[in-house]
Amino acid sequence: MLCVVPRLFSPTFFYWDDTMQSFLPVWRELGEKLLNGNFELMDPNGWVGGNYMAEVGYGIWNPVNIINFMAVSTMSNLALASFLVIAEFMAILSLGTFLLTRSYGANRWLAAAAGIAIPFSGFTLFYEAARWPGGLMAFAWTSLFWWSLRRAMHGNRNPLVPFIFGFLAMTAGNPYGALAVILVSAAVGVELLLTRKPLRLISLFFIALAVGLTAVLVFFPLPLSSAVTVRTDSIIANDMFLVPGIGDLTALSTPNYRPPTTNFFGIIDVVPSAYLAWFVLPLLPWLNFRSIARRSRQISSLYVITGIYFLLTFAPSNILLFRWPLRLIEYAYLGILVLFMVILSAGLSTTKMKAKLVVSGSIIAFGVYRAWAVYPDALQSQLAAGVLVAVLLVIALLLWRRSGFKGLAAGMAFGTACVLVFQSYAFVTHNPVAGLGSPVDAEVLEESTDSYRGNTLQILSLQGLEPSAFVDGSLLYGNQILNAGVEDSLNRYSGISYVSFANALCMNYRGETCPEAYDRLWDDASAQVPVPLADALRLETVVVQKSLLDLDDEPLPAGWEVVESDEYRDVLHRSASLDLPGTVSWATPGVGVLSSEQDGDSETVRLSADEGGELGFARLAWPGYGVSVNGVPQDLEEGPAGLITVDVPPGTSEVSLSFTPPGLYLGLAAMAAGWILALLMGTLHVVVSARRHRSPTVQDHRPGSAPVSLPIAR
Repeated sequence: MLCVVPRLFSPTFFYWDDTMQSFLPVWRELGEKLLNGNFELMDPNGWVGGNYMAEVGYGIWNPVNIINFMAVSTMSNLALASFLVIAEFMAILSLGTFLLTRSYGANRWLAAAAGIAIPFSGFTLFYEAARWPGGLMAFAWTSLFWWSLRRAMHGNRNPLVPFIFGFLAMTAGNPYGALAVILVSAAVGVELLLTRKPLRLISLFFIALAVGLTAVLVFFPLPLSSAVTVRTDSIIANDMFLVPGIGDLTALSTPNYRPPTTNFFGIIDVVPSAYLAWFVLPLLPWLNFRSIARRSRQISSLYVITGIYFLLTFAPSNILLFRWPLRLIEYAYLGILVLFMVILSAGLSTTKMKAKLVVSGSIIAFGVYRAWAVYPDALQSQLAAGVLVAVLLVIALLLWRRSGFKGLAAGMAFGTACVLVFQSYAFVTHNPVAGLGSPVDAEVLEESTDSYRGNTLQILSLQGLEPSAFVDGSLLYGNQILNAGVEDSLNRYSGISYVSFANALCMNYRGETCPEAYDRLWDDASAQVPVPLADALRLETVVVQKSLLDLDDEPLPAGWEVVESDEYRDVLHRSASLDLPGTVSWATPGVGVLSSEQDGDSETVRLSADEGGELGFARLAWPGYGVSVNGVPQDLEEGPAGLITVDVPPGTSEVSLSFTPPGLYLGLAAMAAGWILALLMGTLHVVVSARRHRSPTVQDHRPGSAPVSLPIAR
């Protein structure tokens, strides 16, 4: 498999950035819970990162994801676990692209070459596969949904198939997958109108409706919880961050063209994110564009989808909840590649070969110039890339003359492999994304955090963090602490966060904190809650990064002691056990806490409260929590740092907390309705098809006319 190639240059290539700090640790955590019989929608001990339903992006409702969760939870080699999942979806994307390209009439060998090329296009490989797996999953399922929907509409196939792929695209949890389902459905509808099949719009409508109903469970919990999160802005603006330029398309076949796109590391991208495939631009002069003139209506959905994604790729950086339009370039490239292969299926035009060779050479040379103009320091590498593409073009043309489509496709695939090796050498080994390293051995992380107990907070920052400290587990940002088996961690990665909690500890989305967070722990939680914030959070372990804060200059707070100290950190433990049971963290005088019983997300506290007062819990007051006092429902209040606070009237003997994710029952009902509708449609299709087979006189077309079909190049 070609996806092994980047790992030869860096074993952690498919385990960078969000894959490493966010996704894989949660996959393993959820998989372990699933193997123990617990399907977890929200983990109170995960704090800002524990509301899995509201986070959306982990795709917890996707059955393929669920299987992967359980599989990776059994693996201690974290980089290998990540690679296996990513390779799986690169293969799914390759298959979907092959089938999609064939459905538009392309030659099967060329369709195979397209399937091999698309997973290794620049953005898909260096961003989605290496760093943002949720996007890769949505993209892969979209390719299959697109193929199966057209197949169902034009070939009178069972509508249950596109529904299933649409369901998988939706439940991947990536909003760009949901957008793709909408756009593909609309484009196929346009195609049905242009090909004079308006009655099939009815079937299309119900398929889209069924898929849309499944989205309610996936995406509604986020807006229903957004009031306490950072995800509240819906604006249209442009700060030019990850916004490609239309001129980047002139170098989409140049392997080391780095687009001048503002990104996480500067104003020029560190990888060839605008690259599509080495053969697209050099072969343009050899195409017979007239070959598809008579088929424009039959492939109109391809034009519509590609055109819309072309516009969205160069849109403003922020459009409502969508941001960073570079994320959409792979969808536009999928359409461009499919269209290219469809046109190429008419064969290469070999007239005026010398002129065509000159034009192709000029295209390659201009791509090299563009790469040099943007980044002049890499001239030798850019010249080498130009020579490589030119040699590959000659090989492909020779193979075409010798073996036709089979030879041409083989040349394309061989070139894809060669370019992948070149790009891996140039962009994988010293990529700044991997600068802090990636912990790869879960057992090492568990040993390094063996002394942690109870609720644990790390005072840490990436500034001054040594890669060795991260890799060996001494200091773990993001969700990596889950790989160490520390479940009660206040430092977690979160795409939505919890504003009050994050502000109290000056914590960012990676779980990093500022040095001042240490002092805040020992101050009163608030004017109304006169206990230290550390007590309100029920902290039992505090880990301090030495390069961030020197405890030799800080007096230890009363009741705490240093139990471990090494080159990178000091580990503090509470010297006495917490007085209050369960997650109860404080109570006003006059409220006696007798006991606490926990059952999953629920908790019941027995009290002695003759005078009344307030009760605090070391739980974030996420929307969805319900509280009852002596069995009577009561409004939930948010206390300091976003913690749950409950008013306790005189005579209260019991306080109960329960959690139901907002929109859960509505989403489950919508999901059930979607599946029922899809199953009814699938069953009806089977019944009608069976009747048609038993009645040969019943035709799908007018008497004397031939059935409508799309030509397939052989």
